[in-house]
Amino acid sequence: MSSRLGLLLTLIATFGLTTSCATEEPGVYRGGQRVQEGPLDIQNRYSFRFVDKWRISHAWLSGPVDIEPCDYGGNSFSNRPGFEQLGDELNAPMFERDGKLYRVGTHYKTNELYVYPVTREKIYGTNRDGKFEGYSSFCGQVFSKDSRDGLGLYLVKPDSAKGTDEWIEGAKPVTINGLQWLHKEIPIRDWSESREQPAGTIEYWVLKIPETQYWMMMGFAASTGSGSKFGLGANFHPEKHKHLLDLFHRIVESVKLEPITPINIKINGVKSMGSD
Repeated sequence: MSSRLGLLLTLIATFGLTTSCATEEPGVYRGGQRVQEGPLDIQNRYSFRFVDKWRISHAWLSGPVDIEPCDYGGNSFSNRPGFEQLGDELNAPMFERDGKLYRVGTHYKTNELYVYPVTREKIYGTNRDGKFEGYSSFCGQVFSKDSRDGLGLYLVKPDSAKGTDEWIEGAKPVTINGLQWLHKEIPIRDWSESREQPAGTIEYWVLKIPETQYWMMMGFAASTGSGSKFGLGANFHPEKHKHLLDLFHRIVESVKLEPITPINIKINGVKSMGSD
């Protein structure tokens, strides 16, 4: 499973960057807004309702323009009459129905709300045919040009057949801000000769979300790079590696779970994209 995570982390940062059109100031744009360059930090914040039990919130990386935002989606209930109780959330709520997770989006043509399932790759790690290929992250970033470090945040339905037990095997319990985490460390090694992945997971942080069947897992992947011919890896960029590991730990510390009151989210006239 660590190899799957390492491979997934290499793919995270290859999507999402867009350049401006000829009528706009040159730069990187997201949601029509030009991304401002800044120092590498954890100033981005995310917050969403989860299965009518918890409000989950956490910080994420910020600063350089190539930092990818987390894939929670915007809150389609904002500024909609009749949904005031849901409209104040930063990100799209995740609802559970019949054992599956769903979100509500806004159709880009009609502006109507519609229900759609959270992608199976994220929660179950499977493709359309039901074959397990590895979990996809909700938040992730790879620093492939220097330290080769990678960070990922996952929300999954654990399955021992898919390797999730490996994340917590030999892990030690750690309490942070009242949350009971399982922390596992693996010695860093050199992956520079690997053709499958540029780094391997050296830390797992697993939070079994209370009263649900889901886990939050945060992973940090790294490589010493001692055999690298191109100066890539933690050994060549020790300060960057140290800084990223510190930011990673601060992200773990930022996670909060707040109990919420369930809300009837049945929406008349909402069209569904279908099910898994």
